[in-house]
Parts: sequence; C-alpha cells; structure tokens
Amino acid sequence: MEVGKDVSRKEREGLPGGRDRASFSPARPLLDLQFFSEEKSEPATPRKRQKSREEGQVVRSQDLVASVILLLGLLMLLMFGLFTGELVVGLFQDLIAYLPSKEIQGDRWLVLPLTRSSRVFFLSWLPLGLCCTLGALGLMVYQVGFVLTPKPLIPKWNRLNPVEGMKRLISIRSLVELVKGILKALLLLLILYSALRKDLAALISTMRYPFTQGMGAVVDKIWSLSFKMAMMLFVLGLFDYLYQRWEFERSIRMSKQEIKEEYKQMEGDPLVKRRIRQRQRELAQRRMMAEVPKADVVITNPTHLALALQYDREIMEAPLLLAKGEGYIARKIREVAEEHKIPIVQNPPLAQALYREVEVGGEVPEAFYRAVAEVLAFVYRLKGIGPEKS
Repeated sequence: MEVGKDVSRKEREGLPGGRDRASFSPARPLLDLQFFSEEKSEPATPRKRQKSREEGQVVRSQDLVASVILLLGLLMLLMFGLFTGELVVGLFQDLIAYLPSKEIQGDRWLVLPLTRSSRVFFLSWLPLGLCCTLGALGLMVYQVGFVLTPKPLIPKWNRLNPVEGMKRLISIRSLVELVKGILKALLLLLILYSALRKDLAALISTMRYPFTQGMGAVVDKIWSLSFKMAMMLFVLGLFDYLYQRWEFERSIRMSKQEIKEEYKQMEGDPLVKRRIRQRQRELAQRRMMAEVPKADVVITNPTHLALALQYDREIMEAPLLLAKGEGYIARKIREVAEEHKIPIVQNPPLAQALYREVEVGGEVPEAFYRAVAEVLAFVYRLKGIGPEKS
C-alpha cells in the first residue's frame, strides 16, 4: 500500500515515472544546439581574412601614426633645429636688408623674396615633412600592408538609418574612444601641470636674461615638454593598436556553420561532387563499352574480371587495352563480346596481372608480350577454323 501511495503521489506531482514522463523524454532537447552553431566562436579562416582585407577592414591605429609623426618631427628638429634656425634668421636678415634697396621699386621686386624663401623651405622644412611622411607611410604599411581597394569609398545607404547610427553611438567602440580621449586629455594636463609647477619659476626668471639666452632656455623647456607628451601619446598609441587588433579579430570571428558554408563554396558541395563523379564514371563506362566491339579478344578471370584487347600488327607496336572491369562491368563486357562474336578466353593469371598493371587506353607492357601473344595466336587459329566449320 505504501508503494502504491508513493506511485500515485509521483503521478500527481508530474515526476518521472508518472503521467508527465513524456516531458522528461530525451527526444525533447533542453538546449537549442543550433544556437551554439551560430555563435561566432571560431577564428577567421584565411579566405575570410582576405575578403575582409579587400573590403578595407584592417588593423590600424591613427593615434599610433600621429604619435610617430610627432616623435619624428621632434627628433628632426633636435638634429637640424640649429641649422633651420640659422636659415630662417638669415632669411629675415636678407628681407630686412632688401627693404630699403632700389630693387623693391622695380617690376621684379617679388622675385628675390620668393626665391630665397623657397630655398629656405626646401633646405629646412621639406626634409622635415618628408621624413614625417615616410615614417607615417612606413608605419601604415607595417600595420595593414599594401591595400588598394575602392570598396570603403562606396556609399553605404544603411549608414543613413538612424537606428544603425544610434547603435554606433552606443557601441563598445564608441565607449572605448570616449574613454581614450578623456584619458589622453587627463594625461596631457597632468604632464603640463607637472612641468609648469616645476619649471614655471625658471621660465619667469629667463625674462631677466639676454634675448638669445632666454629664448634658448624657453625652447629647451618647450622641447622637453613636447617630447614627454609625444612619448605619452606613443604609449597610448601602442595600447590603441593592441586594442584595434583585438577588436578586429573579434569582429571577423566565424561560426561553425559559416566555416562549413565557406568550405562548401571552396570545395563544392559533397553531394554535388559525388553526383558529378558518378556521372563522369558513367560516361567513361559508356565510352569504354563503345570500344569493346573493336576488340580482338576478351580475357576473363573467368567471372570476376574481363579485359578487352585489340591488336593490329600493321599500325600498333603493342596490344591495346580497350576496356576492363570487374563484377557488373565485367559481365557487361562479356555480354557485348558475345553479342559481337568476339572470342572470350579464360586466363585468370593474365587477367589479374593486366587489370592491375594496365589502364584503359594503355598499351600492354613488354613483360606480358609472350602471354598475350599466346592468347592472340589461339584466337587467330579459332578465326581460321571458324569459316571451315561454317
């Protein structure tokens, strides 16, 4: 009675063993496995990476490029700043000396200032700009390589969608850019405050120095402060580059289903390929069967294998294998041979050796000449006897 009560209680509560046993059946999955197949958890394949690259999706950090340009500019000023300063001072001296001259009243009064200004520019500022440009290009090539694609320039109308715009505004990338901007501003202010707090009194005291000495001290302080800011931006640029690489790898991840679809596109659908191979085999068998009536003899195993040979001593150097097959194909070769009254000779060792060593359309190797010659001689004797019997 106690057992019966326990069973009835299970039935009332719907536990396993009761009326609701079907709800616990393993045939009803508790989790949707299709959800996990669509989860982008797999690294991108080389083909996906190449496709993303063609669309202009590459890893690049503008902050890193800007910091490198700033550092190169400061280093160039450190190396050639004195030379550039002398050129600029000389230019101003020439222009001041040129003002009271009589040439300024002529028609060609602008030729000399433009000529000397251009000379100073090409000797001083052009190398600086060229160095910064080459450094920026080199860093861009290092980050993304050589990518020439017009796809990023093609207008995307979905960007006009306000919903998509709001998604971009509240995305993780926008949040990271906001935090990065605030962090850069705070660090720059911190460096500036630290420098002013430490060197403000020294900078004020330079007002009592001679002009050249005072300007030299001010330029040294400004260069030192600029170099600290550039190094700080360079470090932030490195972190930004690492973040961009991580985000890029995350954005191009693929699901298992996408990898399968890509494999099908590259290799072809296995079912389609199987049907194509089957169709090719059928066409090859038909062509092979069409050649059997041309044979002089069919050598069998006697039932498992069948090979059709042709030999014309006037145009062939060796017998030619027109067709071969086993099982069903061997039976069809024998049927065609019987239909066209082609002699069938049973020679299991020769049949097995030729089936293994010779492909359809190939010549019989020299090692089998003797055995094949005996078979052909037997066939020729049969053909010679046939007409007398008939």
